[in-house]
Amino acid sequence: MTSKAFFKSSIAPKLVQRVDMGRKAVEVWTTTCIVSNFGEKTDANCSILINPSNPELSGVSNFPYFPKGGPVPRDKPRSMHKDWQPLGFVSTWGGMEVGTGMMFPVSVVDGLVHQMGGWKLQAECAWLRLTKTEPCPIGSAVATTAGNDRLAAHYRSVIHTTPPFYDHSDSPKVSLRQCYKSATELAFADSSIARVAVPLLGSGARGFPMAVAIDVAAEASVEWARCVNDSMDDGVIGEKTLVFGLLEDSYAEQLLEHIERLRT
Repeated sequence: MTSKAFFKSSIAPKLVQRVDMGRKAVEVWTTTCIVSNFGEKTDANCSILINPSNPELSGVSNFPYFPKGGPVPRDKPRSMHKDWQPLGFVSTWGGMEVGTGMMFPVSVVDGLVHQMGGWKLQAECAWLRLTKTEPCPIGSAVATTAGNDRLAAHYRSVIHTTPPFYDHSDSPKVSLRQCYKSATELAFADSSIARVAVPLLGSGARGFPMAVAIDVAAEASVEWARCVNDSMDDGVIGEKTLVFGLLEDSYAEQLLEHIERLRT
């Protein structure tokens, strides 16, 4: 899902609906960008962002552009200057034409997270790769700081989780549900954390059809809400809140419809 912050940066996030479910709650908001126009400085007031990452925690810096839905190109580009056109635009790379079906770093949450997290976040991820080639396998989750001040101004920390490619996985929905489970467990492990922001996992570079991504998000959020933490005080409603930040009102309404249907 591509950010709209570039041309609608002044539009504040809007709460569509809050759904209280016992001791937890799920909120669905619309925002121009969950990375740069959400977080603690807005009414959404989330201290942690769940980021759809990749197993290497490398962001999307390895490729000038990449195919939506995968697979990841086998070879990294030897030079960003290969096949330059007169106006300075790359026309082909790795056998892939620029254009339909291709995405750029600023098109995805992970790209923006690493761009705004800067060298501090990149160094932290590189450190994690020293101990494990793939520090964040599909379905798992890993926590880091928010890196540089640009991202740290919005979030205290980031939970990275790796969704599967929809067309290149034997059980994409199962793996995507596991992403939500792993990420929420890690995000809310700190009892002081009350609100966690999450995009619609899988709906961007990983190529999940929007309807499928919405269905899995609804299932995972209701499952999370029903899993009661015994350490939570009795009678507290919505102490822990999972906060979805979506681009379109129509997607928000669809997600809410699915959540309401599943919780009854």
